[in-house]
Amino acid sequence: MNVLLVNQYYPPDTSATAVILRDLALALGRVCSPIVLSGRPSYNPEFRHGLYFSKTEFMDNVRVDRVGSTSYDRGFLLGRVLNYATYLILTVIRGVFMNPRPDVVISMTDPPIAGFAAAIISFFRRSTFIYFIQDLHPDLAYAVGFPIPKLIARIWNFFNVLLLRYCDSIIVIGEDMKDLLVSSKGIDASKIHVIRSGCVEFPSPKTDGTNIIREIRKNYDFVAIHAGNLGYVGNFKLIIDAFKDLGDRSIGLVFIGQGAMKTELMDYAKNVDSVRFIDFYPYDELSHVYSAADLHLISIKTGLEGLVLPSKLYSVLKAQKPIFANVPYKSDVAKIIKEYQCGLVASTKDALEMSNQIIALKDSNSLGKMSVAAGQASEVFDRASEIKKFTEIVVGHEKT
Repeated sequence: MNVLLVNQYYPPDTSATAVILRDLALALGRVCSPIVLSGRPSYNPEFRHGLYFSKTEFMDNVRVDRVGSTSYDRGFLLGRVLNYATYLILTVIRGVFMNPRPDVVISMTDPPIAGFAAAIISFFRRSTFIYFIQDLHPDLAYAVGFPIPKLIARIWNFFNVLLLRYCDSIIVIGEDMKDLLVSSKGIDASKIHVIRSGCVEFPSPKTDGTNIIREIRKNYDFVAIHAGNLGYVGNFKLIIDAFKDLGDRSIGLVFIGQGAMKTELMDYAKNVDSVRFIDFYPYDELSHVYSAADLHLISIKTGLEGLVLPSKLYSVLKAQKPIFANVPYKSDVAKIIKEYQCGLVASTKDALEMSNQIIALKDSNSLGKMSVAAGQASEVFDRASEIKKFTEIVVGHEKT
């Protein structure tokens, strides 16, 4: 059984979708023959410029076909669109003519319209099509205020619903996303499966972490961390407002990572001594980054529940750290935290109320209990168990 997996990023790229795709490909490799169809590896200067049809490499016995694209800076909107378009065009060409013929085509959502390219491949190759959705577009893009004209959003949504109905199976990362597809898109619930990103062991660090932890914590007694993408999904300015006056209590806030809003947020917090920004650390040092915090922050704006689920939730659980979640109460993040009592959920839009909640957490004796609960939850959401469910769905299509 030949399985084609489509996603723009694959390791050594370290995006969440790239790492998850690698784990899926390795698992599928034990029961079938996976081929990954990805884009240029952004880490490698030799691949970053110029168009090319396809380059094949083998990583851990997985065949990876990489197609080219333009390589404009992601901050340049038109250039980013061209990067997506050229990647997807070459992906379709490669997928339609590749050998061996895929029995199953699986698409992730990086870039957001990758599913359309994969559907075209599955149509011409007469393959089963499975759509693995991490972020629901165009709903998410429109909800965060991305400048998409209403007409284009409606057209995109119309074709996206057709795409969802064309799928043989749909895999989503949360129950709230499944509910949204059923209620707002009219998709048959029986073909939607919930497979979570899940918790995975941190890579073995190359240092003892002393310098990393010291750099993150500085001289604060209590440190809250937001580790991950600083995009349009979170209430980051509200969080900064909540920490403005907490430095006097030796409470610090550290944002670790990159994202479209980072520059704007740095400017917003330029006079707040208790708030700092740090670039990503090497992937090997993730365990030290997560262990440096007394509290981890997760934020999702109201109205985005069901459209996105931050994968860092599972990293925090694996690190056995308590969570402060400024998220809608109906979101999967909120439901998991409440069920396993591994943190505090606050949907407030009041910075002062959030400040008081942070202070109360620092002064309480509940953080230790939350840490233990987080570790217990990480065992429930183990990635290996989730991937086993995924492979069973894929192999099940061979029998139908």
